[in-house]
Amino acid sequence: MSPDPGPASGAATPSSSGGELTISMRRRPIPRKGHTKSRRGCFSCKRRKVKCNETRPECSNCARIGLPCEYPDTRPRPPTSPESALAAIFSPSAPLQSTPTLFTHTDMRFFHHFLVSAYPPLPIQGDDIWRNVAPLSHSYDYLMHAMLGLAASHLDIYGANFSSQALSHRVKAINSLNQALNTPPKSTAEGDARFAAIFALAFQASCMPEGMTEFMAMVKGCHVIATTSLISFKDSLFRVFTQEGYGDSVRRVIGSAPIALDPDQENTMVTFLESLHALAPLCTSPLEVRFMASTERVVNVARISAAEAFAQFAQHYSLINNATNEEFAPFIDPTNYPAQLLLIHFMLIEFAIGYIALGDVGRRFAYREKSCIAWMEQLAANLPDEYAKYAEWPINYVRTELVG
Repeated sequence: MSPDPGPASGAATPSSSGGELTISMRRRPIPRKGHTKSRRGCFSCKRRKVKCNETRPECSNCARIGLPCEYPDTRPRPPTSPESALAAIFSPSAPLQSTPTLFTHTDMRFFHHFLVSAYPPLPIQGDDIWRNVAPLSHSYDYLMHAMLGLAASHLDIYGANFSSQALSHRVKAINSLNQALNTPPKSTAEGDARFAAIFALAFQASCMPEGMTEFMAMVKGCHVIATTSLISFKDSLFRVFTQEGYGDSVRRVIGSAPIALDPDQENTMVTFLESLHALAPLCTSPLEVRFMASTERVVNVARISAAEAFAQFAQHYSLINNATNEEFAPFIDPTNYPAQLLLIHFMLIEFAIGYIALGDVGRRFAYREKSCIAWMEQLAANLPDEYAKYAEWPINYVRTELVG
């Protein structure tokens, strides 16, 4: 998945885990002309393009008009290796953010697990990007909680019992991020921290047995933040993480040459198309019809080149990203059974094609299989009788090929 830099139409929908993601877009102030730059001035003066007298703790401009007065952190940036990032962020000599929060030894374990194993598997081979992102959590508590929540959920699906800690960090991350989104980002670092936080929240949802609806909402939120917070920062760590940039990075890592399917893989693709075609008459809304057509196109491309099909998943997610709120809300409604079945078919084929295309690189996507299986099993249990037959092939495939 990757954000598409098209126009943003709204915010992500409410999260059932205790928070609601909102996006606020403000007009930028008209810059004033002709003043000497204040290189160490406060953020409010920089944003208003006025000279700051740099008095602390509050400059005269902020004191006069009642604005919050915060100054840039001029300390050296922390190093980015896993060990040094741990030392920097959990250093007792400095608070983790402006309002210090107590973190436990278990949280330190989560943070280490994030750096080593649980960071999002996108961008492809993006290890260095996430290790550069991690030190930003020193200053942005929503990013810290999002990272810890993802790590806790990741450990939880592999047999640990950290669901309560995962939910606690998730709720704190969402609430803190909502508050931050009331104002535009003041720096590239802040824009990167916001995007990284919601991206981690999206992948945490993909670890949750009941997280499919939240996952789609957070994917849309990633797109909104990318197009409102990152687009103006040319030095962003995520500057190439657009729809086109994602496709290019996939092709660079795994190529786009045809990958011959073995007979079992070819049969899976054919049977998948048959199941999809049976579902097609139930799809009536414009978004459902577009999503159906895009899913079919991805599968047909996979029969020629699984690598190219995987690169085109970004275009598929852009249908969600660019959907209006009026289209999006009913599409992810749990009682909209045709749309739910569409999503289940797509999630299944996404990791099936991913395994074929990515090979060893795809190992970092393996945990998605566990959550997708849980999502499909849950959907099957909740389907009314008249819809059950449309889930037969995906569920039988899961039970015989993946679980069995």
